Amino acid sequence: MIRNNNNLNKIFQQDTTFNIEELNNLMFSVSGIKNFFKNEKEFKVWKEWYNHDDFDVGAREFGDFQTPIDLADRTCKVLLDNNVNPTIIIEPTFGKGNFIHASLKNFKAVKKVYGVEIQKPYELYFKKSVLEEDSNAFEKGISIEVHHDDFFKHEFPNYLLDENEELLVIGNPPWITVAELSTLRSANIPEKSNFKGYIGLDAITGKSNFDISEYIIIRLLDLITKAKKGTLAMLCKNTIAKNIVQLIPNNKWKITTLKLYNFDAKKEFNVATDASLFLVKIGERDKEPLKTCDVFNLDEPEKRLRTFGWVRDKFVSDVDSYKKTSFIDNISPLIWRSGVKHDCSKVMELTVKKDNCLQNGLKEQVNVEEDLLYNLLKSSDLKKETIPNHTRKKVIITQRKIGEDTSYIKEQYPKLWDYLTSHREYLDKRKSSIYVGKPDFSIFGIGDYSFAPYKVAISGMYKKSNFSLVMPINDKPVMLDDTCYFLSFNKYLDALFTLLILNSELVQSFLKSLTFVDSKRPYNKDTLMRIDLLEATKHLTLDDLLRSANEFDIYIPFGISEDDYKDYIERLNSEPESFFKGDIDSANLQEISQ
Repeated sequence: MIRNNNNLNKIFQQDTTFNIEELNNLMFSVSGIKNFFKNEKEFKVWKEWYNHDDFDVGAREFGDFQTPIDLADRTCKVLLDNNVNPTIIIEPTFGKGNFIHASLKNFKAVKKVYGVEIQKPYELYFKKSVLEEDSNAFEKGISIEVHHDDFFKHEFPNYLLDENEELLVIGNPPWITVAELSTLRSANIPEKSNFKGYIGLDAITGKSNFDISEYIIIRLLDLITKAKKGTLAMLCKNTIAKNIVQLIPNNKWKITTLKLYNFDAKKEFNVATDASLFLVKIGERDKEPLKTCDVFNLDEPEKRLRTFGWVRDKFVSDVDSYKKTSFIDNISPLIWRSGVKHDCSKVMELTVKKDNCLQNGLKEQVNVEEDLLYNLLKSSDLKKETIPNHTRKKVIITQRKIGEDTSYIKEQYPKLWDYLTSHREYLDKRKSSIYVGKPDFSIFGIGDYSFAPYKVAISGMYKKSNFSLVMPINDKPVMLDDTCYFLSFNKYLDALFTLLILNSELVQSFLKSLTFVDSKRPYNKDTLMRIDLLEATKHLTLDDLLRSANEFDIYIPFGISEDDYKDYIERLNSEPESFFKGDIDSANLQEISQ
């Protein structure tokens, strides 16, 4: 029941019709909430729900995680330590309202609260909780205005953006992507737009997919910028904060404080992801704009862990470490490639069972010609510097280059053609537009480089930046899937030197300073292309490489010399394309096999 207001409790229990204007005036006097009821029908619904305490917000459609009141309270205390003392508070997705309650408890200068929430039951729940917990808000001169509305369509009024007031935008926006909401067939999606400006294949293949919270935070930073000053404090995945900081140079936000406070999302929300309180201040006087973000723990807010962001025109995960190794941050003389992309593992990938029998993802035995079957490595296979001479999987490679006609398979490999044709329904269901208008059974991520005998590869998915040497199996090159990245070589020594350089302390430290290991794919082509192998050789002698090779179970040819290393460096400088073009080093391959 409503604390200290028996008359109001009687109103909600009586079957009486009231004048809405008079009722709203009464509700405002005890709660501070303006326009408590929109109409008489809403009052009747609210009264019925209030008396029966029937609260149900329905399905997970909106991707929300309600913030524990303790976490909301700790957030406000960190804000106080950062000299945040707002007079106006905006909560754009307020849910049960725990951030609003924590703010009213901790911030003493608050004059106005403005909330938006798409789910009607949450609005009702919040109004009840204000009556029960913050019923003296009106006496303190606090005005509370809440709206049942879709954030993506809501227009925030200009009277909130008074530069003479201290504005705080606080909350916990939905932790879900546009793609996930589309799968759930939710209508709670912003208008589809490639708002980051991706072009070409990135936009087509899904790189333009984004978390809802990222869109919300960007819009709120624009709102604060319109007000000229203010603070944003949002709970979000660390990847979202990283993405926002990465966008700073392309936006007009005058950010003057930028901090991230890590907390245990598993404990707070039972979600296995890295998350933080993201604190952004805009327009502070006598402060220069920032493009770097300091990282702390929410439980130890005084202890800086690292700083990430922009160093000149480079985006890095650890500013201090990067400055020590930045001299190799340039452009790789060798081109990194991603593995083969087919988007139909049930048909195109075959598991090697006992007696070398093959089984597809549909649990069917598969018997086709061997010529277009290649051993396949996936991210989980790239854990060591050397790979065994067998693999768990094989993959069907229908083309040697993108767009190549595949009709030859029917004549030369009839069993494979029959297999692919009988499973055409799965291949035709591939959603990506890259397959539209292409030959039957097309694949991507394929080219001359795919068929080089030696590869140096890395998993894009794992936290450790371990590089592996991939050797041919039964005189056939080994393929990698599209979660892996690799360099191609025709000569074993070229692959060996490259492997040792990439696994050196110098390059490993450099990569650590660049990569965000809490990302879904910490290592990608853009990052790997920043490793200037040629510059690294100026700081790594042959003896350095051979000493590091002692740590690995790897073949070192007898008689390897300084001249070999000099030849490698010279060709890396003058003709890097020669590394996977030209004659294959078959003599070395036979020696290694023995």
